[in-house]
Amino acid sequence: MFQTGRRAMILWTICAAGLSFATPTAQQQEFSSAAKPRGKAVIEYKDQAIQVVAAYNYSQFNHDSRWLLIESALSTEKENVIRRESILLRTPQGREVPLASQRRIGEEATRIEQLLQNAKVVKHDVLSYFNQLDRVEDMKLFRLPFGSVVHDEFIVDRDRVAVGPLFFEAPTGRWEDGTYALVVRHGTGAAELPIRLE
Repeated sequence: MFQTGRRAMILWTICAAGLSFATPTAQQQEFSSAAKPRGKAVIEYKDQAIQVVAAYNYSQFNHDSRWLLIESALSTEKENVIRRESILLRTPQGREVPLASQRRIGEEATRIEQLLQNAKVVKHDVLSYFNQLDRVEDMKLFRLPFGSVVHDEFIVDRDRVAVGPLFFEAPTGRWEDGTYALVVRHGTGAAELPIRLE
C-alpha cells in the first residue's frame, strides 16, 4: 500500500515537472513563411502588404542587461501611418513589451550610448534589402543626444522606407534566452519576426 502511494506520488511529480517544462514550449508561436533569415541575427519579413528587416547582431548575445537594440527598416505597399504603439516585442511567454519611451531613453542615455557604441562593430545595413532608396526617412521614434525632434508615428508606402533603431526595456531587468517576436502592426495586418536571443 505504501509502495503504491509512493509510486503514485513520484509519477505525479514527474508529470507535473514535465508540464512545467512544456509550458514555455507550448506558448512559443509559429512564424509565417514570409519571415526569412538573412543572417544569424538578421530577419526579413516580406508579403504583399509589408516589408520589414530587423538586425540584432549585438543584442543576440549581449542581452543580460535591461536594454535590447534592434536595427530596423520597413515599407508598405499602400500608405500606412505606423504609430509607436504599433511596434512591440512579444516574449516567449506571450507578454507584449512596448517600445521604450523617450523619457526612459533620456534617463538611461549613458547606457544607451554605450549600447550603440558597442553595437557599431556589428552594425548591419538593413536598407540594402529595399529598392526604394531614393525615399529613405528616419523613424524619429527616439531622440539621442544631439538628435532631432521625437515623433510618435511615421509614414511609409511603396516608394518610402523608414529606418531607425528600436529600443526595448526588459520588464525584469534582463532579457532571458529564447525566441521573441518583433511585431509591427499596420493597416491590414501585422508582420511578426522571430528574434532569437542566445
